[in-house]
Amino acid sequence: MGDLISTLPEELICHILSFLPTLEAVRTCVLSKRWKTLWRSVLTLYFDDSLTYKKEEHARFVQSVSAAIFSQDQRQPIHKFRLKTYSNPATVTVWVHAAVQLRVQHLDLSLSSQYVQHPPNLSSIFTCKTLLVLKLQGTKLEPISSVDLPFLKHLHLQDLRFSKRACLAELLSGCPLLEDFKAKRLDFHEDVTDREFKTLPNLLRAKISARTDVFLLGVVSNVKFLHIDEIFFRFGEGTRPYIFPMFHNLTHLELEYRCYNDNWSQVVELLQHCPKLQVLVTNQPYFHQTKMNGINEEVGDWQYRRSDPECILLHLKRCYLNDYRGTSGEFQFATYIMGNGRVLEKMRIRGGFSVNQLEEPKLFKELSSCTRCSTTCKLSFEGERDLREI
Repeated sequence: MGDLISTLPEELICHILSFLPTLEAVRTCVLSKRWKTLWRSVLTLYFDDSLTYKKEEHARFVQSVSAAIFSQDQRQPIHKFRLKTYSNPATVTVWVHAAVQLRVQHLDLSLSSQYVQHPPNLSSIFTCKTLLVLKLQGTKLEPISSVDLPFLKHLHLQDLRFSKRACLAELLSGCPLLEDFKAKRLDFHEDVTDREFKTLPNLLRAKISARTDVFLLGVVSNVKFLHIDEIFFRFGEGTRPYIFPMFHNLTHLELEYRCYNDNWSQVVELLQHCPKLQVLVTNQPYFHQTKMNGINEEVGDWQYRRSDPECILLHLKRCYLNDYRGTSGEFQFATYIMGNGRVLEKMRIRGGFSVNQLEEPKLFKELSSCTRCSTTCKLSFEGERDLREI
């Protein structure tokens, strides 16, 4: 068939090469004269040393990365710098600073857990005025003297240790145009802050972990899309009860439980603070690992004694209950939503893969017998092998 790739425009070939680790892209220079310098036009630098186990291999990796970074044309900004490494913190500092000097727009750092004790110096990142996307994972952030990220729109933080919460407050305050925020497994040496967390005015989407970052709910209270991850039983369990902020703009809410939800009335309580909610999704991905003995007895019957949330009465159109196993709490919550949702259009129940085929018809029969307030509501039950709808 011949060499079809070489007939493609140079811009398209460079785009294809941008999905490869940079050292793999460099190896294409042996293909022909045309390919000899083509990798230099790729505006993405991607390095991953997770597969370099021997000291000699890693030394060659470090040398190759430095050569690739410092051979870049300083007049040409790079679009993305992605680094996954356990290299020496001082070396990482040099690489990151070089990427900032190249006016990087998308910076993705996934670092080894060793950096919690001996972190690289990342201060140059926080005054990089070209950054649009910043992803940080696996390091420690010391107090930040200055943050100026005027064009940053996406900020993803995971497995980070802050010396105190004020560091995070300082970081967020320097991102005035932030639209997308993710925070998972953040740890704080000092659990108090002397600096107020301000609501981010342009924030549209947020995904946060409730296990350690529940206080961030106040920061993301003006979003339209919110995913709360790793909910471990009740919000604030083991600490003082958490008071939910008002989510006046929220239209889409996803709740993901670490194991299973044993308090569905608290979900309704949260809905009291989401007056415009249109879509509700709940996930219990590890529920199949829980033994069912005693689960129904633990949950017991519940009745929501306050007035029904405004969103259920006036705005909720779609409700998705995933990983459903037919516990008393799950069934009562589904009954409550269908019985009070005046404008509900779709109620989808998706059984967990641990639900066997003999249980599925029984679960669907129970659900289909529930009263539906909305005449347009369609109930569907998705088992492991089929879909039932009524």
